[in-house]
Amino acid sequence: MKIEKILFPTDFAPRSKNAREHALYLARALGSSVHILHAIEPLKYDEVDDEIRDFYKTLESQMSGKMAAEREVFDKSGLSVYTDIIIGPRWRVINAYAEEKGIDLIIMGSHGIRSESGEVSVGTTSHKVMFSSPCPVLIVRHG
Repeated sequence: MKIEKILFPTDFAPRSKNAREHALYLARALGSSVHILHAIEPLKYDEVDDEIRDFYKTLESQMSGKMAAEREVFDKSGLSVYTDIIIGPRWRVINAYAEEKGIDLIIMGSHGIRSESGEVSVGTTSHKVMFSSPCPVLIVRHG
């Protein structure tokens, strides 16, 4: 099995840094290309009006700047890098993207199963991706 395409979904949070380092390391070691993906979770409104459309356009513009900075980290390593920002439920966007692009491995961060208050948080994005992905998933804890 050859890993030619790695997907690194990111929310740009500091906890994603360890996952990024794993994606960089494996992509360099295996000669893989890297797809960096940010999924914008949609708000739950019955009707989408102009104000909500403008909100998403502004948010997407802000995320484009963060994506450019993220891409630069991978570009400096001489890797083939592709980026996308997609609006939709994160875990579904990640899995659909992986299937559509023929991704061989997803490397993503996780904050664990406990919330900041200590409660068990089952159903996180990383868990949903892990259990429904079309390809292997490497979950990297932060810290």
